[in-house]
Amino acid sequence: MLCGKPPESPLVQTMLQLFSFLERYTQLQQLQEKAGEYRSRLHWEESRWRRQMRGLKRAYQQRVKDKLSVIQSLEAIILEQQGLLEKVQAGSKLQSPGLLCPVAPGGLHQLVESISALQGERSHLAEEVVGLQQRVEEREREKQQLARSFHHQIQGLKQQIQGQEEEREQLRLGRGVTDSEKRIHNLTMENEGLKQSLQLSQGLLQQAAAISAQPSDRMAMENEALHHKVLQLEASLQQKVGELMRLEGRMDQLQRSREEEVRQLDKQLCGLRLPLQSQKGPPSEVQGPAKGVQADSSQTLQALANAEAQNRALVQQLSSQAQQCQQLAEQLQSSEGVAAALRHKISAYEKEVSGLRQELLHEIRQLEEQKDMAVQEASRTSEERAQPLRKQLAGMKQHLHTLRPLLQGLQLDFRNIQGEMGSFAHCYKAAVEEAKLQMFSVIREVAQSSQCLQERYLREVQLRKKYHDQLLELKGNIRVLCRLKPLTEEEQQQGVPGGPGVEASPAEDGCVTASYKGKEHHFKLDKVFLPCATQEEVFLEIEPVVLSCLQGYNVCIFAYGQTGSGKTYTMEGVPGNPGINQQALRALYQEMEAKQAQAWKFSVHLTMVEIYNEVIRDLLTKDPQEKLDIKLHPDGSGQLHVPGLTSMEVQNFSEIQKILQLGKRNRRTSSTHMNAHSSRSHALLTLTLTGTELTSGTKVTGKLNLVDLAGSERVWKSGAQGERLKEAQSINRSLLALGEVIQALRTKQAHVPFRNSRLTYLLQDSLGKGSKTVMMVQISPLEKNVGESICSLKFAQRVCKVELGPASRRIKAPDQREV
Repeated sequence: MLCGKPPESPLVQTMLQLFSFLERYTQLQQLQEKAGEYRSRLHWEESRWRRQMRGLKRAYQQRVKDKLSVIQSLEAIILEQQGLLEKVQAGSKLQSPGLLCPVAPGGLHQLVESISALQGERSHLAEEVVGLQQRVEEREREKQQLARSFHHQIQGLKQQIQGQEEEREQLRLGRGVTDSEKRIHNLTMENEGLKQSLQLSQGLLQQAAAISAQPSDRMAMENEALHHKVLQLEASLQQKVGELMRLEGRMDQLQRSREEEVRQLDKQLCGLRLPLQSQKGPPSEVQGPAKGVQADSSQTLQALANAEAQNRALVQQLSSQAQQCQQLAEQLQSSEGVAAALRHKISAYEKEVSGLRQELLHEIRQLEEQKDMAVQEASRTSEERAQPLRKQLAGMKQHLHTLRPLLQGLQLDFRNIQGEMGSFAHCYKAAVEEAKLQMFSVIREVAQSSQCLQERYLREVQLRKKYHDQLLELKGNIRVLCRLKPLTEEEQQQGVPGGPGVEASPAEDGCVTASYKGKEHHFKLDKVFLPCATQEEVFLEIEPVVLSCLQGYNVCIFAYGQTGSGKTYTMEGVPGNPGINQQALRALYQEMEAKQAQAWKFSVHLTMVEIYNEVIRDLLTKDPQEKLDIKLHPDGSGQLHVPGLTSMEVQNFSEIQKILQLGKRNRRTSSTHMNAHSSRSHALLTLTLTGTELTSGTKVTGKLNLVDLAGSERVWKSGAQGERLKEAQSINRSLLALGEVIQALRTKQAHVPFRNSRLTYLLQDSLGKGSKTVMMVQISPLEKNVGESICSLKFAQRVCKVELGPASRRIKAPDQREV
């Protein structure tokens, strides 16, 4: 009994059955609610399917109407083509081929495309009809299966409820079984019934999910969550039952330990009483022999004394044992008191347990009644919900029966249309082929004439450009080239909001159109480069002007535009894709090498300066902070020069590349909102070439100025502050002075204000008479910069009208002054 597992008490069994019943009842209610939701969803799916059928019917009718309209349009096109064929066969001359050609090919292509489209539509409609028939048959089978499944499930629920009522009635009338056992048996049977109901409800849910046309993942997740919750509740219940069993085992063990302690105390008390009684006899027995010994012999006195000493020791030992017995008796009394208190507590616990058992039995009876009512209510609601479903199923079947004749009629109409289309294609196939051949011949003739006209037009454009360039050279006009900036990688990733603001047509050379505030502005320049133009294409346009330096001309090429429009990119370029500066210098050295074979000798000197805040700085010196000034050349030639400016003689192109890198490092750049590497100064690269013909001694002196102007900017847009603001103001003032000089040159005023700015003063030789000047205006195509782009284009248009006069050469014959 002590070593084996204690049996479960009736209270524990009853509580287990009660908890199981409550959980199963809750699950049954939840599953019934889910079944109701699935039924409502099924009803919604059926209504949606009916709407889809109506929509398909209307779409099919509309397609039939469209096919009839297409047939009518095809007949009209055929009549038109027949009329054209009759005209061609009659030999009538086409007075306006430019008008006939676009119409006839369009009608022919429309006819061919319409026939191909009708054939595709015919096969597509046949597939749709077959698919609709299959879907209707599947829906009918699904509705029949659903009705049979619901009927079987309702019958099963009714039989199960009836069986449970019969079992409960038999258990109530049974004899020889206690009330507790009856209740436990009833609860066990009810749990089995609830398990079967749960399995049946789960089967119903699975069937409803299988019937649904579009199964819901959310329902599967809810079922999984419910199953997980049931497992958690069962685990919690098992844990509570285990705790209750441990408490009962502990109570039994405590009671057994108390009884064992009482028995041990009784045994100890009996064991102590026996020695006490045995030790009380010897003193009387010892006294008798002692007296006899004293009377018999005096020799035994010593033995008597020893016996008395032993007697006294035994008496002392007896007294100590008596005290121990007294203590044990007191302990026994206290243990009996504790045992009595424990018995009293146990009786109180038994009374409390008995009361709880009565209350629990009462609650169990109430729950049985509630369960009976719930089962009856579930049966009634299931019957009520199944009845409208049956009605809906019958109505759906009737509706499907009515739809079948309509579908058959549509199929018949479709077959008729197919027959008509087959006959139509057979009748007009020959006419279409003949019209196709004739129209193709006309198209070939028009294409040949168009090719001839295009070639003549290109020749005329080339001649016009050649004569225009000769006229500009005679007048000495400043050539103005425009380049639309290519988009950077960052701008391409962000896209162009609002579309491009500035556009140029590839067909119209030199025309630029800018759209601003709903108005278009048109500009005519000498040449426009699209964003796709390469650095090589740009340089090829100005290469003849650059090479004229070797003939003694003064050439200036400067880039103008707003900040961030690509001026530095055009002039300097990037590693692996050089700009105008490096390409011009390379071309000059290649030409000089070719002339050296013709008895020419050249010397080249290079200078680089920048104008920063109206201060001239040498970019090739070790101390670029030194301020320089502009003076007249002391040789009396009237030319300007900068005293103290570093002039480096270079022998080959590789030396020039190193010098350009040095100047680029010394130039001022900074970051603004408009440009990450904005040039904050005007940079001027001047190349002076002196060529001597060894046979005659004639000398020619040419100068090439390559100018990268700082960009004009609006302070509120670039976000310039502090030192950047001061730089922006200085840049804008110098560009304004350049505009005043251009205006004075355009209107041919007597006084040209070159000295208003260091920039214009330094460019006086390039903008004066006898020079060849090319302006490269840089334009940003972004819509957000269209305002600044229009200002740059207006300035460029004014520069186009400036006439500097015919260019002059600087030649010095032997023993003569330079002319």
